[in-house]
Amino acid sequence: MKKILAVILSVILSVAGIAAFAADGDLTIKLQIGNPVMTINGVEKPIDEDGTVPVMINDRTLLPVRAVVEEIGGTVGWVDETQTAILTYGDKEIRLTIDSPTMYLNDEAQTLDVTPVLINDRTMLPIRFIAESFEFDVAWSEETQTVTITKTAEAAEPTAAPTAAPAATAAPTAAPADNEKQESKALVAYFSATNNTEGVAKHIAEGTGADIYEILPEVPYTAADLDYNSDCRANREQNDDSARPAISGTVPNMEQYDTIFLGYPIWWGNAPKIIFTFLESYDFSGKTIIPFCTSGSSPIGSTAAMQNVTQGANWLAGQRFSGGASSDTVMGWVDSLDLDL
Repeated sequence: MKKILAVILSVILSVAGIAAFAADGDLTIKLQIGNPVMTINGVEKPIDEDGTVPVMINDRTLLPVRAVVEEIGGTVGWVDETQTAILTYGDKEIRLTIDSPTMYLNDEAQTLDVTPVLINDRTMLPIRFIAESFEFDVAWSEETQTVTITKTAEAAEPTAAPTAAPAATAAPTAAPADNEKQESKALVAYFSATNNTEGVAKHIAEGTGADIYEILPEVPYTAADLDYNSDCRANREQNDDSARPAISGTVPNMEQYDTIFLGYPIWWGNAPKIIFTFLESYDFSGKTIIPFCTSGSSPIGSTAAMQNVTQGANWLAGQRFSGGASSDTVMGWVDSLDLDL
């Protein structure tokens, strides 16, 4: 996976660029047609290590967007099977496929006037559309052939927590009267083979007061089972659509939960098959499911396959975190969902 991402959308965040953003408060990114160097708040850095330059196609600027998206605090992933780039920023997800004029913004189809293309093994995407979809301002200078992307520090926070205490912390402890609506209850269910997802799950449970349940495999995964460079157990399961690893234990009184936070690591661009075992073990009709994942670089990806096995459930857009995500980062996302827990 790392090799694929390096070939397709490789770029490394510069410490100088991050420091400039932090110091100035506002963010300004400038890119020029034919120029392999961009500026981040006046600090120059290469767009990528191979000297890729922005190009013009049908009067639209295309470039490898990992550099820009990661500078604004988003993530970029690549699904090799479908030749699809997945960009996320805050609660927004963009999916674009090579040579296809149809893109998806939070699963809503839109038509592009220029299609993503491959140039010298680089995926070139329309930067204006992406920046504006993420609510950044975009300006074009015909004279200098330069694109300028800007956003103020306040506007650049995609998951800012509200000033008021979240609803979950204010839930009454006493049982409601018989004629009152029962307060919704939340569960954080997670699978964490290497303990990375566990930390995020605990942040959510502690921050919301939700119950927590660890999805434990009946046969635990060993280090050899997770050796992705071999014909390991994890690889075999991910390549088998019918694989359903058995789970040890069950959730007591699943019917009492209205909201389910569902956490897992990303294995080869998808949720582990044990997550499907969990989803097929209960009736989620009328419940809200909110996925979250941990990954070093891969995005959370599509949840369509999981939605197909949970008829009647309401799925919200998910979020990807690093394994060491802080409580503030995790709860910033949770608060942005504006849930009535």
